Amino acid sequence: MKTLAFLQKIYLLFLPLIVATSCNVFKGTVISGSVLGAENMTVYLDELSITKQPALVLQEQADKEGKFKLKFPDGVKKGIYRLRVGQQAADLIMDGSEKEVKFDGNLNGLNDFNYTVTGSKLSEEYLKTVKSYIDQKMDVPTLTTYTSQTADPLVGFQIAMRLFTLRPEFVDLHKQVSAKMNTSYPDLALTKEYAGILVQLDQQMMAQNAGAKIKVGEPAPEISLPDPSGKVRKLSDYKGKVVLIDFWASWCGPCRKANPHVVEVYHKYKSKGFDVFSVSLDGIDSKTAQRFTDPAQLNEQMAATKERWLGAIEQDKLTWDGHVSDLKKWECAPAGEYGVRSIPQTFLVGRDGKIVAINPRNDLEAQVQKYL
Repeated sequence: MKTLAFLQKIYLLFLPLIVATSCNVFKGTVISGSVLGAENMTVYLDELSITKQPALVLQEQADKEGKFKLKFPDGVKKGIYRLRVGQQAADLIMDGSEKEVKFDGNLNGLNDFNYTVTGSKLSEEYLKTVKSYIDQKMDVPTLTTYTSQTADPLVGFQIAMRLFTLRPEFVDLHKQVSAKMNTSYPDLALTKEYAGILVQLDQQMMAQNAGAKIKVGEPAPEISLPDPSGKVRKLSDYKGKVVLIDFWASWCGPCRKANPHVVEVYHKYKSKGFDVFSVSLDGIDSKTAQRFTDPAQLNEQMAATKERWLGAIEQDKLTWDGHVSDLKKWECAPAGEYGVRSIPQTFLVGRDGKIVAINPRNDLEAQVQKYL
């Protein structure tokens, strides 16, 4: 009995401490971590939308070591978020079940996905996939399949938006992701915005196709431009081959990301009659050129932009001979004749010199096989 009484006294003595401790347990979501180089800077968390400006959810000032902690007593709702510091930002995909999310990165590398995330399953999956693609461990067809079939369509959605963008050649991929979003998250605002944007994109494509300068089945207009050595190369010299006309530029991120797949297809089918004719939109347009009052400075800038073009050819291992440019950027005459308003823009030409496909990015290999 004495032992029982003693234990009761001990229990009563520590009861206030037990109650206080239980009351202090945080049941919401905490996003914490550190960003090297963000000492004493403000860390923002925005919720992203397709049709509206990002909505600020919470902000906190990092300490003198760049450490921060964002607390959400009621948790974080399902959606796509952006952790923002200065001009740099990192993507976070939340499913609403997260408790403790740890973030670590370098301020100068957030825009380039140089950060780590733990405690958020979807963010981890997204980041791993994006880094695999950037490091060229995953090619475009594999990424396309993954994006359309990933278990959680929020991950597929963000990959489609960030890496593929809302370009006409990727509309079928977006439609697949949108359908999965509608099945998994029919009440999510993002799902409805996405579907609405794709309807608009369809309408724009129909309008563009109605007035397109280049149509499938028509002869490919001649292209005659100098290569890096000054030798004039003509598209007509390739007649008898299946040729991919690729309008691109060294400064075009999506172009550079698409290049590894083009290289892969080129090496696989060049011995069977496939070739690539790359038209670069590097250079300086006339409006920019007029700003230079010193001809020597203009020549220096022209030389620099040509070097960037040649550097991209070497870095991306674009080993085919058909590289041409007049170094006039968007004033490139063939770009106007082919109706090129954005890049990358590609046209597949059959052995008879006629256009057989426009923007065959996702199914390039299948199209090449079809017409060889």
